[in-house]
Amino acid sequence: MTTEATITPQGYKENPDLMPVPADQRAKGYNLYTWTFMMFSMNTCIPMFFLGPIGGGLGLSLWQVLAGALIGNFAAVVVMFLNGMVGVKYAIPYPVQLRESFGFKGIHLPVLIRGISGTMWFGIEVWAGSYALTLIALWALGVANWQTAVFTWMVPAVIVYLVLLVAVMRYGLRGIGRMADFAGPLMILYFVWLAYFLATQSQFSGNIPGLYVSTASYFSVSFLLYLAVQTNWWATVALNISDLSRGMHPKKSGAFFWGLIIGVVLCQGLGTILGFAVTQLTGTTLPQDTILKYAGSGLGILGGIAVVVGLIFAFLAPWSTDITANVPPLIDIFIGSLKVRWKTAVVFAGIVGFIVTPWWAVSAGSQYTGYIQGWAGDYGILLGPIAGIMIGSYWINRKHTLDLQKMYTSGPNSYFKGGWGRAAYLSWISTVVVCYIIAILMNMAWSTGPWSNAFLAYLGAFPFPASVTWYFAVLFGVIFQVLYARALKE
Repeated sequence: MTTEATITPQGYKENPDLMPVPADQRAKGYNLYTWTFMMFSMNTCIPMFFLGPIGGGLGLSLWQVLAGALIGNFAAVVVMFLNGMVGVKYAIPYPVQLRESFGFKGIHLPVLIRGISGTMWFGIEVWAGSYALTLIALWALGVANWQTAVFTWMVPAVIVYLVLLVAVMRYGLRGIGRMADFAGPLMILYFVWLAYFLATQSQFSGNIPGLYVSTASYFSVSFLLYLAVQTNWWATVALNISDLSRGMHPKKSGAFFWGLIIGVVLCQGLGTILGFAVTQLTGTTLPQDTILKYAGSGLGILGGIAVVVGLIFAFLAPWSTDITANVPPLIDIFIGSLKVRWKTAVVFAGIVGFIVTPWWAVSAGSQYTGYIQGWAGDYGILLGPIAGIMIGSYWINRKHTLDLQKMYTSGPNSYFKGGWGRAAYLSWISTVVVCYIIAILMNMAWSTGPWSNAFLAYLGAFPFPASVTWYFAVLFGVIFQVLYARALKE
């Protein structure tokens, strides 16, 4: 039986960063506390607090946005657990994990798709953190017209944000990195205080009944669209979760699961309702603006401290999330497909982050929220099939057992002699086609006008259908992968 220590790449030259984590390092790996804290910190970021306002904009109540958060994130966590167990058991990263389903040469498309989705979130987080960084500078300088000036100074803030991120990921500045780890959980506690503080202010207390007003049912298009946004939030990491879980202690599969439940599902539910409450109470969309405008109201000197602390957290929270969740899949493209070493890949990732950050397109809170909603609701149809293929291949076709040496062999002794998983690619194409048909039928069924108009309107939204297609995509990805692999004897 092959182990991490006996694996030797055969038929090609391997990037050392893609080798299994050594057994002695895994023996000191994550336990329940460490893993839960990692998930909690990674999950807590400024864009998470936009999930509440997005639900409010769709006409949902406090209880409905909470239900959407719990359902959507639990579904994502189930997929994260099933895919992440490969990392726990075999200590391999996402690009290597794909080899047993997509093939040694066929991994590049799923790596690219995951990398692009993470890159877009990378840009969204950079904008959120840089916005907070700019507000700190303008507040300290006493700039009165900060609402106008902030967008003038966003580009220098983006550069500072990315330089700090690259420095930590490249050189491992542990002190700063550790502070960023705590920023997420502290941001949650800060918003608990902020929501309570605002609710007790007379100018906002009259808005409390509005938290429970809904104009849409649980079976409405609005709720299903919101469910898609919540699910797709973690549908990205559900693919490359092995990049993180490979650091787990090999006998801590229980800790792996419960860490996901606590750190992802419960944390996201709490962050969602806090963001919803703060926005509904104040009418202010951006959490950073809420902090600057209202966190210090009536508190004197303590008010200034509350503002500065809140904005610092608002910078560090997305920054730490980028480090753990959004930048690694982009780096996977460089180290997995282009064979670039880690430190160089980090620099390239920083350059890409500057390009994709929406400072060039977003200049107001409502636009930023729409930007997030549009992106988060759309890409499930591309990611879901990959997740389903990985699950069907490993858990059903391989019976959750892999030949680790084959994962590092290119040629006749690998999983696919030609290097391409034909079943996986046929499954991905078939699933996307089926899900498009399902999405079109759903759109036509919900339309109040002629079906022909609904059909044409839907085609106008090509290529991404904003609906709950991720759920169908995972299911059909599993089914097609099992059937095609058996038919092709792969």
